[in-house]
Amino acid sequence: MLLMKAWLETRGRLLFTVIMLGVTIVANYTSGNPGARNARGLLLILGSLLALGALQLAGSGIKSQAPIGFPEGLAGSTQFTISLPVTRLRLLAVRAGFGLLEIVILTVIVSCTAWSQLPWVRNSGTPADFARLVLVAIFFLLLPYCSAVLFATVIDEPFSMVCAGWTLILVLWALHRTPSALDIICAWGDQSPLITHTLPWPQIATCAGLASILFWTAAFIVRKREY
Repeated sequence: MLLMKAWLETRGRLLFTVIMLGVTIVANYTSGNPGARNARGLLLILGSLLALGALQLAGSGIKSQAPIGFPEGLAGSTQFTISLPVTRLRLLAVRAGFGLLEIVILTVIVSCTAWSQLPWVRNSGTPADFARLVLVAIFFLLLPYCSAVLFATVIDEPFSMVCAGWTLILVLWALHRTPSALDIICAWGDQSPLITHTLPWPQIATCAGLASILFWTAAFIVRKREY
């Protein structure tokens, strides 16, 4: 039941994200301007769209998500969810895990599509380097996703997504002013696997650590708050 509920809440959001990504890839595939075919620029755009998708697909597991991002009329559904004979931590874990699985699968599909259909993406590096970049992207998406999970526990949509997005920007800005080992943005620049041919482990650890803090903070709020 929890999985079905998660699917019903996210299917419209997932379709919207797929359309945005598909239009971007098709536009680059049909582009007649070779100078516009910049692999790193395209991958950055796709990564930004995936981050936007992560903000939409995340859920608190307690408060229901509306199809278009507004919570009106869903109070009864939220109360029904809380009344289910499962712990709130399980509600959070199932809902957050389902959305995370969706964004990971979508990231892999989009990456494979870009690699197979766009020659200048294939020319940007070896398959191993590109696979490393996809792994970095998945870890990076943990940040917007867990940020949205956290804010969804305390703020109604669509304001929770706005707060999550601005918080992510502030965190990235703050980390950009720290040593490069903590600068997540470096994983897309000088420390990119396409350049170094290796995984940026410090940046990956930073993403995983911050995402864990955000998720367990959300879990604490969900268990203590009265809805």
